[in-house]
Amino acid sequence: MYLAYTDESGDSGFTNSPTTFFVISCLLVHETQWLRTLDALVELRQALARRHGIPARAELKSEYFIYGRGPIADLNWSRARRMGLFESLLDFEVDLDVTNFAVAMAKDRIVARATNDPREVAWRFISQRIDTFCRKLHPQDRVILLPDEGHGTLVRKVMRKARRFQTIPGHYGGSLDIRARYLVEDPFDKRSSESYFTQLADWNAYAAHRYRDIDPVARAPSDLWDRLGETRLLEVNELTGGPPGIVVWPSAEN
Repeated sequence: MYLAYTDESGDSGFTNSPTTFFVISCLLVHETQWLRTLDALVELRQALARRHGIPARAELKSEYFIYGRGPIADLNWSRARRMGLFESLLDFEVDLDVTNFAVAMAKDRIVARATNDPREVAWRFISQRIDTFCRKLHPQDRVILLPDEGHGTLVRKVMRKARRFQTIPGHYGGSLDIRARYLVEDPFDKRSSESYFTQLADWNAYAAHRYRDIDPVARAPSDLWDRLGETRLLEVNELTGGPPGIVVWPSAEN
């Protein structure tokens, strides 16, 4: 059994939106590695508490590193130093037994296709890629989805539909039946303040969002996503191409 933790980055709206992309990241950890991974995260947070005075139980959002807020506000660090710490946390993730991917919705191109809600499209891609991950690489396993709190109604709707009816255009023509067969039960919302795994998904979502080929900004390095190295699931876009481990829709070519 895999546990799939997700979080979002960017605004999903169209009017007066500060971002051009809406991104969801997904972090997969197998049940047999879950406790060992949690123990590693607990040790990490205890180390941050000893070295920098960041409370181990405090939520660490990616935006806190960008803007100097939350539990790191009192450190009075420069942005460069805060981002250095953020980069080291992403580097730490490479040594964990986790798998990561992300989907990025290009909102301007979605408008051109008259698609109203990038969230629903993004969650469909999440369900497809999770299901394919199991079907092709781990057919003996199943997945439980654990989205960040606040998205349960929409995600539940998308996932229930995905189990019963879901087709996509085939890369070589025709259509493919890709009903989700490996996602079990309804999604269980996780409060990010109570889950180190969801906080990892938050960090990864920001890293994917501000990647050089997605929506880079001057205030953050554009190679954060690269720091996740081999944890990235390259198969998610092996046919469509694009940034490693990031599904971009619609693509610039379409």
